[in-house]
Amino acid sequence: MTELTVNQDNVVQEIIAGHHTIESLVEATNMSKSSVSGTITSLLKKEIITKDENGSYSVNHEEIEIDTENGGAVSEEEHAATPIAVLIPYRKDEAAGEELKFALRALEQNLKEDFRVVIVGDKEDWFSPEITHIPLAPHLIKEECNCPTPAMIRDPQADVTYKVFTAIASGEIEGDFILTNDDIFLLGATYLADIAVLKAFGNLDKGGKSGGIYNKNVKRTAKALEGNQLPTHRYGTHTPMLLNSDKVLQVIEKYNALEKGFLLTSLYFNEVYPDARPIQVDGTAKDPILGSAYRPDIGKDILNAVFSKRKFLNCDTKGWNAVKPIVETVFSKPSRYEK
Repeated sequence: MTELTVNQDNVVQEIIAGHHTIESLVEATNMSKSSVSGTITSLLKKEIITKDENGSYSVNHEEIEIDTENGGAVSEEEHAATPIAVLIPYRKDEAAGEELKFALRALEQNLKEDFRVVIVGDKEDWFSPEITHIPLAPHLIKEECNCPTPAMIRDPQADVTYKVFTAIASGEIEGDFILTNDDIFLLGATYLADIAVLKAFGNLDKGGKSGGIYNKNVKRTAKALEGNQLPTHRYGTHTPMLLNSDKVLQVIEKYNALEKGFLLTSLYFNEVYPDARPIQVDGTAKDPILGSAYRPDIGKDILNAVFSKRKFLNCDTKGWNAVKPIVETVFSKPSRYEK
């Protein structure tokens, strides 16, 4: 019998009961529209349900045998035994070098949890079958302009949100998952508790070049949160984060975050944990948790101290030139994610 998640089972059971549209399924399941849509997408991909020309959904009984007593849902025990997904949105032409390869080596060496890797976006030739890859072209949104025909542009923050949304909608990401980047390295033994601790980088009062896309998205995110009487902690800390897929979909739907650029993690954590007092990090010399490498001439003594004492390291294109030699030494052993 095909195993279903709780959400998948709810949707399948309601389709059998006669609810064949997204609108009726939202009402019948008490799930958000985005959660129902994402669940429908995952069920279609697995060919558990089909969609007819009128847009109605039906269960493909040849592909699934429904246990009417227990449903097809995965038990709590089975779910707890499932490796947690580590999701990495990836765009190859924005990588400075082989950061992703070494980030995965660091994960394998230092993440002390049962996990699997899901990468959404571009693919490298060296990816092994151990990586679940979801191919996805860059997401375009309408530019903001006072013009009759706005151009379709790539907004980096909207693109990341779309990649996360697609990974969830595909069914590859369910329940809690870890969101990280190709340029974040775990420097020592790391547990889920380390990742779950809420961390922020001040408030959403500045960021990026004035008038630039990122700066506009910072302001848009702050304005949206303030409009909902929520705090404006800046949760984009360049560290791995623990999120819940259902709650992510709800946040994306609430803020229409696929159509405009928002800082997704700042929307998410301020929305989900409005009373939180996150630990503050900044990646500077005084930060005990995070080291940030944003220039090519960082001294070896400084980098050695970061690698020996801190939990996480991230870098940009310039910083990669500085950290590459030590990263290649510390994480010299190929991981199972390489051919």
